[in-house]
Amino acid sequence: MNLELENRRVLVTGSTSGIGEGIARRFAQEGAAVIIHGRRSEAAERVAAEIRRDGGKAIIALGDLSQDEEVARVVGIAQAELGGVDILVNNAARAEHQNDMETAPSGWLDSYNTNLLSMVRLVQHLLPPMQEQGWGRIIGISSGAAVKPSPGMGVYATTKAAMNALTVSLAQGMKNDGVTINTVSPGAIITEKQIEMGKLHGMGNTREEIEAALNGMMESTPFGRMGRVEEVAAVVVFLASPLASYVHGANIRVDGGYVPT
Repeated sequence: MNLELENRRVLVTGSTSGIGEGIARRFAQEGAAVIIHGRRSEAAERVAAEIRRDGGKAIIALGDLSQDEEVARVVGIAQAELGGVDILVNNAARAEHQNDMETAPSGWLDSYNTNLLSMVRLVQHLLPPMQEQGWGRIIGISSGAAVKPSPGMGVYATTKAAMNALTVSLAQGMKNDGVTINTVSPGAIITEKQIEMGKLHGMGNTREEIEAALNGMMESTPFGRMGRVEEVAAVVVFLASPLASYVHGANIRVDGGYVPT
């Protein structure tokens, strides 16, 4: 299936590892020019170099999206090197287990600044030019935790619930301007970080052993396994494509049925 994404300019925040990296790689496979974003130069260089090695187009824009001036710099790099951004994927976030009642208000604010206000900053920069050109896509990577949080995930979950609400509010305010905005809510997804943590916790010596152990923790769910990064990426690139032009203000769950409808 041709998703008609060739030469589209895509900024994926937090794309130096995990789900964000997988999303960036999938866009590159579809022929889009991707902007690899993160805070660590070495990690960004690795992802960009591997995409280019495979024939894709990738540039790098480093920056702390909790800071106004660094957001402006990231947007400036995209403008200078690619002429703008057609598709924004808001993936950068901090997800930590925290005691909701013991986390200081400053800790809550830090999470909101990184997980929610980073999206606000980028949308304020990038939505107007998308509307001017008559085409654009904004996709937020939310979480099933927004509606079914586990203990110790209240801080993170409320930032994602706020992302969902903001997305619906923005969608309601757009009037047939060629831009759509949606969220994708992954469930439990196996990433390289989880494989590394599995080794540290003695879950196995090989990737296969660790994946089997992780999947075993999901036996009570409808699919009985964790999801894969590429399963999330596939939904994101579809939402970004012209084929999804009538999907607007939606939250698409990619969780194997973990969160009941």
